[in-house]
Amino acid sequence: MNKKSLKFSIMITTVALAAMLAGAWLAEIYRQHDSRAMLLPDRVMTLFPDPKPLTAFALTDDKHRTFDLARLKGKWSFLFFGFTHCPDVCPTTLAVLARARDNIAKNTVGAEAIQFVFVSVDPYRDTASKLRQYVNYFDATFVGVTGDDAQIGNLAGQLGATYQVARTPGMENYPVYHTTAVFLVDPRARYHAVFPPPHDAAAISKRFKVVRELEGGNAT
Repeated sequence: MNKKSLKFSIMITTVALAAMLAGAWLAEIYRQHDSRAMLLPDRVMTLFPDPKPLTAFALTDDKHRTFDLARLKGKWSFLFFGFTHCPDVCPTTLAVLARARDNIAKNTVGAEAIQFVFVSVDPYRDTASKLRQYVNYFDATFVGVTGDDAQIGNLAGQLGATYQVARTPGMENYPVYHTTAVFLVDPRARYHAVFPPPHDAAAISKRFKVVRELEGGNAT
């Protein structure tokens, strides 16, 4: 098989696996919420009438500090799962989230009570320093976190964030497949809503404003 054919085969496999992960993610969302998820008319955001409280987990942020359930309380948190070696989806999504954050900061009261968290599912390559450099490129306020496989899986499982690390011993450039959704956790550390792809900064910030208004604008 020549290089062009091999590259095409890998691309097709990646797309197919991504589609499978997306389907599994949607099925998990509706299973966990008994099909009570509310899909808003423009399909930008799925809002849960009964937000799901998250349980304890323990990760480490890009400044070597503990990132756990307590770090989610008191703030609205946008969580995105990915990895720093991601060639396209991660940088594209983080760039959109950076613009969304700018919009929110300009137009939302209490914007300081909002955080954007990039959760790396590839702790083998994504050290704290690498995460800090990576998220800083998009926005200096973004937080990069990771941890051991069990704890990443713990948090991801609670959100229905599917991923697969196809790690092969001795292979540095192994692929990682992950959901492209952005998850919204409220200041009570409850899984409140999810933004499925494709993502648009203006739409995300507008929908977030709707959520804040539904919650009475409270940040606690």
